[in-house]
Formats: sequence, structure tokens, C-alpha cells
Amino acid sequence: MTDLGAIDPRVRGALGTGALFLAVQVLAVAVAPRLASSGVSYGEGGDALVPLVLGLVVGTLLSLAVVRYRRSERLVRGVMLLSLGVAIWVALSAFLGPVPGAIGAAVGAALAWRVPRWEVRNVVAVVGVAGAAGLFGASLSPGYALAALIVAAGYDAYAVYVSGHMRTVAEASERMEVPAMFVVPTDADYGDRGSLGGNGGGKPVATALGAGDALFPAMLTASAAVEHATGAWFGHAPPLVLGLAPRAFGSLLGSLVGFAALQILVQRRGGIHAGLPFVNGGAVLGFLLAVLFGPAVV
Repeated sequence: MTDLGAIDPRVRGALGTGALFLAVQVLAVAVAPRLASSGVSYGEGGDALVPLVLGLVVGTLLSLAVVRYRRSERLVRGVMLLSLGVAIWVALSAFLGPVPGAIGAAVGAALAWRVPRWEVRNVVAVVGVAGAAGLFGASLSPGYALAALIVAAGYDAYAVYVSGHMRTVAEASERMEVPAMFVVPTDADYGDRGSLGGNGGGKPVATALGAGDALFPAMLTASAAVEHATGAWFGHAPPLVLGLAPRAFGSLLGSLVGFAALQILVQRRGGIHAGLPFVNGGAVLGFLLAVLFGPAVV
């Protein structure tokens, strides 16, 4: 047994997933303006909502099909890792260029396929989710991003508390060992291919956060960063707040507050809870407060 340290496992799990959640947003904010300036996007207006919805629907249906029919897991896993590889390529190409980015994406996808340790999956997921969030952030105006976050939060609440199929999707993703969630072990019983279910005492052996819970708030933060970088301001552009556009900072800070509230709920009550109402709600509120009390943009 490995000594996991003297820190309370619940705190360690919350801090670990929180660090990964923050890393996605920071990387997405760095990626999105580069993509926008290069003309890389899904189109104008709300065009990007179509691939966003299709991607989420297809991913959900594939996971449910694997659980129902217990077949073609390798094929579905391959499709999911291929999609993730494309997202990694988007993130890396923004800094390295298309060819080096493609090489890095291929390496990341191969590692996720061959070495499905939780550390590898977390790193691959951070880069891939940030790439997707940056691309959608470069494609959607903040208004459309806000609408997407609100609708997604409502759907997540329904999928977890009413239909319950989101639990099935999470279990399928864990069994297929795809980087569809961030996992931070809180018990030595969680092995390289451990389950999130629990140890012999029934206690959770890891803290998990769905990739979508990081994707959506990062989309809004990235969109606000692109707006600041490309928008026409009255007079001088407002000063950055800790290196971020004011509205991007508001979205980021609000999502972190929502994440903290989610972790308090999870640690006190246990079980699986809908994350998007918390993190999306915080991001939306933080963005709107920055709009109300910050400088105007046309």
C-alpha cells in the first residue's frame, strides 16, 4: 500500500480535480485567440452549436450502446480516442503548427490507448478538452456560448437526476478507459485500471469530474477572451485582470466558485451529482456580473 499523504482524501480529490479543471480553462484561453486570428473556427454565429450538439449526442449514444449490447467496445473506444486526438491536434497546432501538432496528437492518442493509467488519461484529457473548448470559444460569440451553457446545465440535471443515463455513460467511459473524465485517486486501492466504485469498505477510491464539466465553462471563458482580443472598444481596451480579459476572468472565477460548491455537495452527500448546473451557473453569473460592472464593448 502506498502512503497517499496526510491530507484528507476528500480535500486531495477536490484540489486535484480543481487543478485539472483550472488547467483546461487556462489552456483554452491561450488557444482560442490564436485560432480566431488564424481563421480556424466552425463558422460564424451559432454554426458551431451543430457540431457541438452532434458530438455530445453521438458520444452519449455510443457509450449507451456499449453498455446495452456489450459489443464493439474496441471500435467505440477507437472512435472516441480518434475524436480526442483531433481535439489535441487543435490545441497543439495553435502553438506548434499543423504538422508538429499532428505528431503530438498521434502520440497522445496512442498513449491513451496503450497506457490507460489515470495520470496519462488526465493529461490527455486536459489538452483535448482545452482544444475543443478553444475551438468552440473561437467559433461562438459569448451570447451563443451563454445559451449553450444554460441548455447543457438543464440537460445534465435531467440526465443525472431524472433519466439516470449519465451514470451509465460515466460507467461505460471508465470501463473503456477513455479520457472522458478527470480522475484523482483518494485511496491506494485505486490501481492503474481501478474502478470508481469503491474499496472493500464501500468508500469511493477516487474523485472524478466529467470532461464536459470542464468543457462548457471553458468555452465561455475562451469566447470572452476572443471577444476582448478582437472586439471594438470605446476608447482603450479595459485592462486585463490577472492576465485575462475582464469578462473571461468573471467567467473563470464564477466557474471556480461553482466547482467549489459542487465539491462541497459531493463530499457531504456522496454519490454522483450533475456538475454543469454548478460550474456553468457560476460561469454564467460571473460573466454577467463582469458585463454589468465592467466596461462596455460594441
